[in-house]
Amino acid sequence: MGTAGEQNKPLDKCVTIECIRLRLADLCVFLYHFAFAAARLQDGASSDLFPTQCLAPVYLGVRIMTEDLKLIVIELNKLLETDYNLITFDSLSPESLLQVLVDVFHAFGAIEKIDVRENDPEETNVLVMEALRKVQYRPAGDIEDPGAFRRGMVRGEKKLVHPILRWMFENRERVKKAAYLAKFLIPLDLPPEAMSMPELGSLWAQYLETMNDFKDAHRAYEQSVHEGTQTRELRNDISAIETEIENVKKRIERTQARLDKVPQQELLLEAANSLRIEKERQKELLQQIDEQKQGLNRATMVHERLQKDLHNAKMAVQDATPQNLMESIVEETQVLEFMVQQKLPQELLQRRSEVQILQEVIDEPNISRGDLQELQQKIDELNREIQRLVEVRMAEYSTQNDTLGPFRQQAGMVARNKEAAAEQLDQMTKELREVERQLQEKQRQLQETVGEVILRGEDLKQFVNTLRAKSNVYKQQRAELAAVKAEVSDLTQTLENLKSQDPSLSTTLSQMTDDEAVSIGLGAASGGGGGGEEDSRSESPITARGMTELARLVDGLQRAVGAARERVTPLSQQLRPLRERVIELKDEMDSKKQCRCKTGRTQTVFFHAHNT
Repeated sequence: MGTAGEQNKPLDKCVTIECIRLRLADLCVFLYHFAFAAARLQDGASSDLFPTQCLAPVYLGVRIMTEDLKLIVIELNKLLETDYNLITFDSLSPESLLQVLVDVFHAFGAIEKIDVRENDPEETNVLVMEALRKVQYRPAGDIEDPGAFRRGMVRGEKKLVHPILRWMFENRERVKKAAYLAKFLIPLDLPPEAMSMPELGSLWAQYLETMNDFKDAHRAYEQSVHEGTQTRELRNDISAIETEIENVKKRIERTQARLDKVPQQELLLEAANSLRIEKERQKELLQQIDEQKQGLNRATMVHERLQKDLHNAKMAVQDATPQNLMESIVEETQVLEFMVQQKLPQELLQRRSEVQILQEVIDEPNISRGDLQELQQKIDELNREIQRLVEVRMAEYSTQNDTLGPFRQQAGMVARNKEAAAEQLDQMTKELREVERQLQEKQRQLQETVGEVILRGEDLKQFVNTLRAKSNVYKQQRAELAAVKAEVSDLTQTLENLKSQDPSLSTTLSQMTDDEAVSIGLGAASGGGGGGEEDSRSESPITARGMTELARLVDGLQRAVGAARERVTPLSQQLRPLRERVIELKDEMDSKKQCRCKTGRTQTVFFHAHNT
């Protein structure tokens, strides 16, 4: 037998041939509809018969169905070891398609192997429905009639079988697990009269208990599998850590071997340790200095803000005199006295009357419709009595020579104005308190967010200007850093190319880097320890040799980079017209795509015209 790739070659060829045939058929249909539509247009057919977008959903649906069918064919050939292609599978009879569905259910372990042609259709339908229930399949939302779904499954309709197959292949692991658990967790269907038998009742209780034990065992199994996966991951992590530890040990051994050759290494190590400690202390001190500077800046800003507040307060009381202050206090006292003596008692009486009315309403029993009619009659009588008294009073005023009438009207107008002013003052006072409360809440939130210092006015402008300047500096430095990174990337790539050309270069560079690091570290340690001049003089030949090698390598790299640039320059000149050609081809491709889209829309129009 050939390999799997050799077996799949005929299938791929068949699929390719069928795709070509389908495209030729579509082209023929397009030409036919084009000719038909041209004839209709010559006859003066209305352009309303050709909507441009009516068939777009149809083509989209056909494309989606083709993709689903391709997925089903590929997975079906893998699962059942068949050789279906898109054409042969789509041309299956309903009975054969139902047999394929049953075989797929059997492959997943949902039902036993049966032959649809020899089995009773109703029994086959029952088995298929039972298998769908085991794998927990839910039909599409547009299927509302279960009876129609069952009848369609009996007839083996494609619109029902294909979605089931696609769903099962897309959820392979879920279907396998559901089919496996359904064997043990779906209870048996026993008639009610059988449960009345004592023997069956005890067996049923034992059956349910065994089912619960299986649930616990399966849950423990899944947990153990999960823990096993975690254990493997931990083992891999431990192996990686052990490998890293071994690499670090080897590096330490190499460094120790180089360090053993250095005289007075104990003294130098102590000096290096002291230098490290002092550097850490220096870092902590610098951090403390920064914190103190920030605190000093905050205190300075708070002091400046308080100075400004003090200056504003002094300016506010600069023109104030005892007479002006006394007048303002008297006016405020009069307003408060009016509020306390007239406004508040009236409001208090009004609130008490409202409370009394509400209490009476609460104490009253449930009011019927007759009670409501009686209350309405009383209200009408009181309104008529009030109207009569008003008319009598107006008649008395009209008959008498009332010289105090205008003054009474003016007094009433003043009283109404005073009442309106008091209402407005009360309303504005409430609004002022609400605004002050919101201001305090916002200030508290702002203080919790940004800290104690709140910038205002000139301080805020100065802070914004400083931030803008720092932002410009940051952008400039970021651009410089990007350029440096690009140059480093180029040099790294050049170094890798040189290493690939000369393998011995990598070993030389690593040895020289280690020697240089040891010599530089020991030189810094001796300088920090103070009194290591002889050691520095003894290490100077090593350092000089390392610097010489490094300079030689740098010169070699520079020459290699120069040669590479010389080689790249003509290539870049040759590449420029090719890039221009690529841009032209892209523009041409875009224009052809647009033309193709217009042609597709025309095909849709003509197809609809033919159907019309």
